[in-house]
Formats: sequence, C-alpha cells, structure tokens
Amino acid sequence: MWAPGWVCALLISVLVVIAGDELCRMARGSGLATSRCLPVIALAGVLAAAAIRGPVGLAIAVAIVVVAAPAFHLAHPRAPEGALAGTSVDVFGILYLGLTGACFAWLRTMPADETTGIRLLIFFLVAIWIGDSGAYYVGKNFGRHRMAPVLSPKKTWEGLVGGIAATFGAAAIFQALFPLPFGWPHILGLAAVLSVAAPIGDLIVSLFKRDTGVKDSSSLIPGHGGLLDRTDSLLFSAPLVLLYLVAVGLMP
Repeated sequence: MWAPGWVCALLISVLVVIAGDELCRMARGSGLATSRCLPVIALAGVLAAAAIRGPVGLAIAVAIVVVAAPAFHLAHPRAPEGALAGTSVDVFGILYLGLTGACFAWLRTMPADETTGIRLLIFFLVAIWIGDSGAYYVGKNFGRHRMAPVLSPKKTWEGLVGGIAATFGAAAIFQALFPLPFGWPHILGLAAVLSVAAPIGDLIVSLFKRDTGVKDSSSLIPGHGGLLDRTDSLLFSAPLVLLYLVAVGLMP
C-alpha cells in the first residue's frame, strides 16, 4: 500500500495475470480451443501499456489484441475446430481482465496526491471486504431466500441486504477515521456503487465456473481457491468506481 505507486501497480498486475491464467485453464479444461501462453502474455502487455501510458496505452493495446488474437488462432493446432469460441474466450479474457486490472491499479496511481491514492485503494478494499463479510454473516445466520440458486446456492437476499449495510457502515467509519478529500455525498455514492458491483462481480465468476464445471478457479490458495476467486469483486468494481469519480469531477 505505502510503497511507490508503480510497485503497487506491478503487484496488482502480477496478480491479475495469474488470475488470467486461471481463467484460460478453466476454458481449456472445458474443451475450448484457447491458447496456452499467448493470452497470458497479451494480458501482461495490456496491463503494462496501461501502467506506462495510461488510458491511451490501454486503448492502443486493446486495439492490437482485437486484431491480433484471431490471426494467432490461424496457427492453433485445432484450427478450424473451435476457432470462434477459442478466439472469443481469449479476447474476452484479455480485455476483461486487462481493463478491470488496469482500473484496479489506477485507483492507487491516478490520484494526483499520493496520500489520496493510498487512502482510496484502502477504502476500496475495506468497503468490499467488510461488505462481503457482512453478507456472509447475515446470509449464514438469517438467510432464507436464495438469490442465485444455480450460480451460487449459498447467497441469499438477506445476505445481500446485510452486505449493503456493512458496505455503507465500513465506508462511513473509514471516512470518519481516515477522510478522503471527497464530500460525504460522494462517499455514500461510492458505497452504493460498491455494494451493488461487488456481488455482481462475484456472481460473474461463479457463472464462468459453473459453465466450465469447476468449484474454484484453481487451488493456489488452500481453502480459498484461486486468485480469480479472491479478486472477482475487486476487479469488476474498480472500473465502476473510477467511472463514478470521473463523472462527478473528482478524478481527471
């Protein structure tokens, strides 16, 4: 957190690349003709371009991926079998994780003031993690109505309400103790974005896991699954938080 911004961005990028490799392995395990190394290398390139050149670098890298990925599938050993599905998975994985991973890192590096960048990233993590914990506690003890019985049978509407309340509470306490240079309406606005985006991000990865027939994205973290499992809410939420900050004029 308190290391130079580029160190934090590098660590986030490494974690996102590992998550991308997990996504590709899930796809290959379900029989899709995805490439083994190229998507991971391309994802690393997209994240590097975003870190070095900002949004312009991200846009250029995305354009290259969209054009180059189908061309690389011409040389895939299984071509033309599964070419459309394989290319779609490769391109989606690179673009989705490249965009969300870049925005995740920008939460730390984009604010002009170093202290604001550190506090914004901690606020982001704390609000999501406490919100997730609140949803788990309320859902486990009081949950009766399943929210997504096929995708995530343990999630309940009661848990969602508990998670929303915990997210707003965490945001309010954080702002009282370690204030960001944003007014209270924007703190509550960010809490509203996170309380909705985080559970959706979790359900999206659950959707992918159910489709590919796996319980966890990998066994990298014993008892917790893979990095994709641990970062699903963070990655999906990051672009929406940045979009909010830009839309209300709090971020250049």
